[in-house]
Amino acid sequence: MPKVVREDIDALNAVLTITIEKEDYEPGFKKELSKLKDKAAIRGFRRGKTPMGFLKKMYGKGLLGEIVSDMLQKELSGVMNSDEISVLGQPLPVEGQQPVNFDQNNLDTYSFKFELGKAPDFDVKGLGAENVYQVYKVEVPAEKVEERLDFIRKRRGERVETDGPIEGTDMIAFSAVELDGDAPKDNGWKTTFSILFNRVAEGPVKEELKNKKKGDAIRFNIYELEEGIERENVKKYLLNFTKADLEEGTETGEMYEATIESVTRVVPAELTQELFDQMFGEGEVTSEAEFRDKIAENLATDHQGQVDSLLYRDLRKRLTKLNRDAMPLPNDFIKRWLKASQEKDADKLINDYDNFADDMRWTLIKNKLYKQYNFEVSEEEIKDVAYNRVAGYFGGYYDPKMLEPVVKRMLEDPESVNGLASDVLTDKLFRQLKSEIMLMEVPISEADFKEKHEAVMDEEEERAKLRKGPVASDEEE
Repeated sequence: MPKVVREDIDALNAVLTITIEKEDYEPGFKKELSKLKDKAAIRGFRRGKTPMGFLKKMYGKGLLGEIVSDMLQKELSGVMNSDEISVLGQPLPVEGQQPVNFDQNNLDTYSFKFELGKAPDFDVKGLGAENVYQVYKVEVPAEKVEERLDFIRKRRGERVETDGPIEGTDMIAFSAVELDGDAPKDNGWKTTFSILFNRVAEGPVKEELKNKKKGDAIRFNIYELEEGIERENVKKYLLNFTKADLEEGTETGEMYEATIESVTRVVPAELTQELFDQMFGEGEVTSEAEFRDKIAENLATDHQGQVDSLLYRDLRKRLTKLNRDAMPLPNDFIKRWLKASQEKDADKLINDYDNFADDMRWTLIKNKLYKQYNFEVSEEEIKDVAYNRVAGYFGGYYDPKMLEPVVKRMLEDPESVNGLASDVLTDKLFRQLKSEIMLMEVPISEADFKEKHEAVMDEEEERAKLRKGPVASDEEE
């Protein structure tokens, strides 16, 4: 089998020599030539009777190169995946190495040399309860709390009939009849329906309704009564056309006279213990002040994902900075690797090399911690993340059966599965780190937090344009 020798130049650089002797590849070379002889259909020769010398002359050089290259790649993969060494980037052929001339008639020993960039050996600093990190506590504006409180009270309130002027979210129940000129049409269409006053289109009809009450009549174009409603929906929900009516193309006149059968208004629920218990569980809230505090707390959780993203960013930056001196990198090798592997973006990455190097260090820190904490990713966890991601495309409202085909396709794509597994690992690491450090809450207004988060995301987006691909051979993300 091929001989692999690693010569460590220093702690971060090595030269790998892979020697493939004739005895290593000749049996495979002859075997492939025999297969080719059995299958080859070459003009002038019967199948299986082509002379071996002719085949070797025609195909031997390419076949020999392919067999040796496959063996070389196998040995390189073994080194890259070995637990004995953590390799950064990919091996690079030693500069000045002469190209191999494969001669099928004179089988020889082939030797290949590669430069390796090695990951540093380090222990992660900066973890433990003595490390204090700031975490934002978003303070929700009082007016926003009152808006949510008002919404809750109205949602839990009751509708009661009112004789007062029609306003706001009052519900108006109509019985209407089709008109022919100024009089009801003989055998004209009749319908009953209800509409919220704030859904009535702005204009004379809405102004007239403000002064109406139960029992009063009003005339309007029924197709223009509700703001933004389509003609087909008028037929379905205001005129109450049946499926058969719609299929037959039934039409009516546009003008109707309607009698107001009732006007109902929501009476907001009282702030009682019963309401507190309905909203937050029995005994969890016992006063109006606590109720408002709980609402504010719940509203603040709307920002929790963004709060966590900023904390994770601070964790990443501080851990990278604290460990930078203990994590020297083979910078010259990495820059040569970037030029070789990132032809279009190499100059950008090298110009931003300090940030690129820190990204590489962070990847190494993460991989070290994944192993330290013995994190594993299950199929069920990957599937859960997939469902949540797809559900997000639908705004969080979905029928699980509707998502199944999309999730199934996602889980059949290896690249997609790797990305989902990376998300699982990242979340596990964040939760673990968050549990180990000291968190100091920093109050911040909702407006200031929004501005800060947007600025950070803009910065991350700019840097993301420069970051490319995996940076370490043992990367598990």
